[in-house]
Amino acid sequence: MSMQFGDGLSEARRFFLAGKGGVGKTTLAVATAVKSAQEGRKTLLITTDPASHIGLVLETLVSDDPTPVPGVPNLYAARIDPQEETKRYQEAILEEARAQYEPSTVQRMAEELNSPCTEEVAVFRRFLWALLTDEFSTVVFDTAPTGHTLRLLALPLSYRQQIAVKAQGSEESREVDQEETDRMQQAMMVLQDARRTMFSWVVYPESTPIHEAQRGAEDLLTMGIKTGTVMVNQLLPEAACVHPLFRKRYEMQQRHLNNVGRQFPGALIVEVPLQEQDVIGIAAVRRLVEKIWVSV
Repeated sequence: MSMQFGDGLSEARRFFLAGKGGVGKTTLAVATAVKSAQEGRKTLLITTDPASHIGLVLETLVSDDPTPVPGVPNLYAARIDPQEETKRYQEAILEEARAQYEPSTVQRMAEELNSPCTEEVAVFRRFLWALLTDEFSTVVFDTAPTGHTLRLLALPLSYRQQIAVKAQGSEESREVDQEETDRMQQAMMVLQDARRTMFSWVVYPESTPIHEAQRGAEDLLTMGIKTGTVMVNQLLPEAACVHPLFRKRYEMQQRHLNNVGRQFPGALIVEVPLQEQDVIGIAAVRRLVEKIWVSV
C-alpha cells in the first residue's frame, strides 16, 4: 500500500529507520526526511551508521554538525562520527577536570576514559542530543545495522557507569550526575511514546532480513518500544515479471509481503517498489517520495 505521511505519524516527530545492512535504510531515511521538510517542518536527518551514504544520496557534504541541504528548504543533515565524538567527549571531561582536581586525579580519569565503552558513551551522548533537541521539530535517524541500533536504544548501563568518571564526591558533580540521569529517563519516555516516536524496520521481502527485523522488534518491545511501520523495499512490479525467473521471484516476494502483517502485529506495512535506477540526488528522492506517500 501507499502511505500518507499523516497515517499514524501525525504526532510522531522522531523517526527511526533500522534493519539489516544493505536493505535501503539510508535511501528511505532520506525520503522520510525530505517528505517532512516538504511539509514545512524543520527537519534534521542524522545518521548513526559509519557506513551510511546520506551525503551520496543527497549529493552534498555531510559533517558532524547540522548543515542545510541545498535545494530542500527546512532540511538539515549531520552524521555521528564515533571517533570525533569520542575525542570531543574525552577533551570536554578532562578540560573540566583540570580546573578542579590534582594532576594525579586527572591522569586517572584519562586512563579510565580510554576504556572500550567510552566510544559507545560518546556516541550515545550525541544521540541523546538529537533525540531531545528542541532545535528541530522532526529528527529522522538513519541507524546502523540491527545489533548496534539495539545497543544504542537500550540506554546502556555503561553510560550510567561513566557518569561516575566525572564525579569525585562534590555536590556539583552529584548535580551533574542527576541531570544526566534525568536526560536518560526523558529519552526513554520519548522512545516509548508512539505519538512522538515512530520506529520503522526496513526489509527486503526475503527470509533473512525479515527474520532479523522481527527479532529486533521483539527485543525493542521488551524496552517498551513498539514497531510503528515496516517498509518492504524493492518490490518487483507484477507487470514486469513476464520471464519465469522473475515471475517466481515476484511470487516469493508476495508470499513474504502477505506474511509481514502477521510477523509485525499492529505495524503499518509500507510497500516500496523497486526503482529503475539508483536513488541519487534530490530529484530522484522526490520521485521516490511521490511513490511512497500520497497527498493528504
